[in-house]
Amino acid sequence: MDAVEAVIECLRKLDLKPGDNVNIYAIGAPLIDMGFDPEAIIDAVCLMDAQKVIQLIPGNQISILKPL
Repeated sequence: MDAVEAVIECLRKLDLKPGDNVNIYAIGAPLIDMGFDPEAIIDAVCLMDAQKVIQLIPGNQISILKPL
């Protein structure tokens, strides 16, 4: 599983829908526990932001833009 797939899986486990917001730390800790490097997690989140799947918002939050 690559980092993007892992981020999506973590967000799915939180049962997030478009319009929901979540603190990035809610997915960061589990991904690090799974063995992902923090840089890989940031790269995955930034890629998903660029693809408009999620949006990074102030306060270390992620807003879900599309169904996961």
